[in-house]
Amino acid sequence: MVVVISAPRRRRSPPWFGAETRRALVAGLAVAALAFAAGWPYWRDHAAAAAVSLVGTAGIAVVGALLATGARTRRTGLLFVAASLCWALNWLASWDTGPGPLLSPYAQADFYLALAAGVLLYPAGRLEYAADRIWTVFACAVLWGCPTALWVTSRPEWAAFRGRHVWWPAPFPDHAVFRVVLEVSAVLYIVLALSFAVVLLLRLPKMSRMRRAVTLPVTVALAFVGISAALTQRPIMEESISLDALLEVYAIQGAVVALVPLALLATGLRTRLAELAVAGRMLRLTAPPSVERVRDALRDVLHDPTLQLWFWAPAEEVYVDTAGRPVAGLDDGDPGGPDPGDPPEEGAGRWRRRVETAAGEPLAIVELAGALRDHGSLVEAALEAGGRALETARLQSNVQAGLEQVRSAYGRLLRAETVERERLARDLHDGAQQRLLALGAMLATLEALAVDPAVKDHARDCRKELMAALAELRALAHEVQPALLVQDGLGPALEVVAERLGTRVLLEVTGERYSREIESALYSVLCEALSYAVDRARATRVTVRVRPDGHRLVAEVSDDGERPGGQPGAVPDGLAGMAGRIRALRGHMEVDGDPTRGTTVRMVLPCE
Repeated sequence: MVVVISAPRRRRSPPWFGAETRRALVAGLAVAALAFAAGWPYWRDHAAAAAVSLVGTAGIAVVGALLATGARTRRTGLLFVAASLCWALNWLASWDTGPGPLLSPYAQADFYLALAAGVLLYPAGRLEYAADRIWTVFACAVLWGCPTALWVTSRPEWAAFRGRHVWWPAPFPDHAVFRVVLEVSAVLYIVLALSFAVVLLLRLPKMSRMRRAVTLPVTVALAFVGISAALTQRPIMEESISLDALLEVYAIQGAVVALVPLALLATGLRTRLAELAVAGRMLRLTAPPSVERVRDALRDVLHDPTLQLWFWAPAEEVYVDTAGRPVAGLDDGDPGGPDPGDPPEEGAGRWRRRVETAAGEPLAIVELAGALRDHGSLVEAALEAGGRALETARLQSNVQAGLEQVRSAYGRLLRAETVERERLARDLHDGAQQRLLALGAMLATLEALAVDPAVKDHARDCRKELMAALAELRALAHEVQPALLVQDGLGPALEVVAERLGTRVLLEVTGERYSREIESALYSVLCEALSYAVDRARATRVTVRVRPDGHRLVAEVSDDGERPGGQPGAVPDGLAGMAGRIRALRGHMEVDGDPTRGTTVRMVLPCE
């Protein structure tokens, strides 16, 4: 599903009176006309009952036609339209002739069955729970079996129909059996109504908060309708009831049934008010807009703390997260995910929606909880209200994506530098140092074998100079890549550095090992911080602490030196380059303390 952020367009008619609404009204009028014609013998003497029943029947048809236009509520809508037609045909009993009296009990049964099944399908579009399916099978058996048992075991006059041309097969009329059938049917209807109310109540705790708010009014209304129908059906489960009494019960049931469209109307109004409230909250929560603020606002208004938001970066042609990092797997296939009109598969927990600009260009992808599929209009209202904020946040995310590219490039450079340092240190150790050692051995041999004192002295001097050069070369190799850092980690490598400083240094370094890039980068910046503390700040005591903190590595360098002219909290000029390297590694650096009495430099690096 794609949400397009566009400017509002002018309408020639109110938005609530579109083609779908007009078709729904036509369907309602048609069903009302059918009910009027079917019940005319009774309506002509009962105008008030006619008005209430016809309005209720038309209301169910209108609501059903409107629900049928929605992808996920289509089945509920069609069942409601079928229920309204069944209720209209139910009034054929008022003619007291032909097949009408026989069809009327089945039409009444199908009305309640379609209405109940439609509510159980609402709003997911399927019977989600085992109790729903079990009750539906039980309802089919009761609502179709009881009318069949009635006409099989009775004569038409026993069931209130005394017309001369009533079509009533009555293959096995038996007055005693008929009375038993009436009693059993009355009990079954009450059990069916009460069990339906229980099924509706059992569904509520399993629903999400938003779905519960939508279904609760309809649940309460239909539970009341079902129980009322069972109770009002009890008086007509008597033998030799009059036709007027039977139709009066139908009229009472029709008046009660009018609560269903009213409940659905209230639900629709509540949903629309929720959409308006969501739009208003989005506008408030996203001012001023930022990447994190827009994401958090969507999480808040849609009550989904797991919501994820990815923005399209046109320069890189990839979606990036709120930190600017590229996210794989979002720009191929159908980023919008499954169509919300399709019933979700069992266990489907996430739902993705793609957002586009008015020009049709990709803007963002929102991943939401699967339960929000039933509230697509609410999600769309939130996204449309936050459209301008999304576009602004997209620009910020593109800047973050550019910075992320710089960080990634620096990370690659750092890895290449680490590999090159290791290669250079290895070449110095295995190449130049070994050659110089061999040359030193040759000079020692020459010194031992020489007879001429001048040659012997000269060989000794050359050997001394060679050993001094070899020591400098070893020191250079150690600076390039300390062997202890590779073999034993930060602690032993920093101990060697501390010994050469000539200042009291206290080391508290974790023994855990990290990646070569992290250890190499941290070793370099710590050496730089130690050098600054001793050479520039003239510190007499330095403390170095390195400790893990979750997925981060925290390093602190504290000294008692002075920084004349330094500002509290400001990064010293001599450490500016180090701060830049830390930021390039997605870390940060803080400076604390008084420049005249000592400073603490705190560095935090991610180490996932």
